[in-house]
Amino acid sequence: MIPKAETETILNECLSREQEFLTLLEELVNIETPPGDISSHEKLFDRIQKELESLDYTTNHYPSKKSGGQILSRPDADHGSVYQLLLGHIDTVWPEGTLEKMPFNNEGNVFTGPGIYDMKAGISMMILALKIMKDLDLEPTVHPVLFINSDEETGSRESVYRIKNLARTMNRAYVLEPSLDPDGKLKTRRKGVGHFDIEIKGVSSHAGIEPEKGRSAIVELSYLIQKLNELNDPENGISVNVGKIGGGTNTNVVAGESSAAVDVRVLTKKDAKRIKQKILEIEPTTPGVKLNISGGFKRPPLVRNQRNRKLWKEALRIGKRLDLKLTEGISGGGSDGSYTSQFTATLDGLGAVGDGAHSPTEKIFLDKTLERTALLIHLLLLPELE
Repeated sequence: MIPKAETETILNECLSREQEFLTLLEELVNIETPPGDISSHEKLFDRIQKELESLDYTTNHYPSKKSGGQILSRPDADHGSVYQLLLGHIDTVWPEGTLEKMPFNNEGNVFTGPGIYDMKAGISMMILALKIMKDLDLEPTVHPVLFINSDEETGSRESVYRIKNLARTMNRAYVLEPSLDPDGKLKTRRKGVGHFDIEIKGVSSHAGIEPEKGRSAIVELSYLIQKLNELNDPENGISVNVGKIGGGTNTNVVAGESSAAVDVRVLTKKDAKRIKQKILEIEPTTPGVKLNISGGFKRPPLVRNQRNRKLWKEALRIGKRLDLKLTEGISGGGSDGSYTSQFTATLDGLGAVGDGAHSPTEKIFLDKTLERTALLIHLLLLPELE
């Protein structure tokens, strides 16, 4: 256990490095990284790589076709066989030019800007934590490895296999996604995320001359939406949302085609399997109409299994030593922590304390975020989990 005096030293060091943290954070926020913008992603990766090289970390960049790829960074002097993963992403949901309407700014302790909460503050926390550990000669027995991707907001399709492979070799994983709600809950559960695409083939006809010969794909879509809506079960954490629809050609034509895109969230693997089956087995109501339903669950749920609970209890113990009142919560959003949790102990939501992810009110609370950096350092100094 870290001596109490050293705990106070770490916390005070984090709080005293406010300007250093903000300088880096402002640089990261001011490099806009919209989804799929390869050049901006690479520019930000270059900036992060410089910081890591100053800490004697070796960084490899893996390019991708639809994003800036990923970086994997390890300490140069790493001769150990036990590793822990620091996981994050640099892409945001904000389009280029958002900074003009939503610049990096502050009012006292509250700092705003696109992607500041989700999750450029988390990236800055990683780097500050490693700097402080180096400056205070705090040598972890479990070696930190950083993996940062640039396609998390679009589903991590190009990076997921590396995340899974890394997780298999890690003693634990810390996800620097933002905490939950303004009180800063750690995310000990996340819903699994599914996506389904539906195509409906009806029969076109003239809506005025011979409507009886038509089979409206839009009418069938209305029936289908009601069937999907019946699958919602808020009490058990199940949500089914038809978020996008299309169809038809003109008002005087009985629609021959329609489509829908559906988002599904569940808390358990059992529910994911059951809901997927129910959606794929939906039959058309209108005779002569055909349905083509495809899709499934890409991100599994992050669950409160034994190894994850062990890591949460360690965070609680450390929080008490730091006089932090830590609480936990369930997030409806997905993260790459759902992938690591399949293979190793995972604690998510260790990033910034703030509010407003993906909204114009996105912000962080500086003091609470710096306190969380002290929590992160203590977690990085834990011995190997058994």
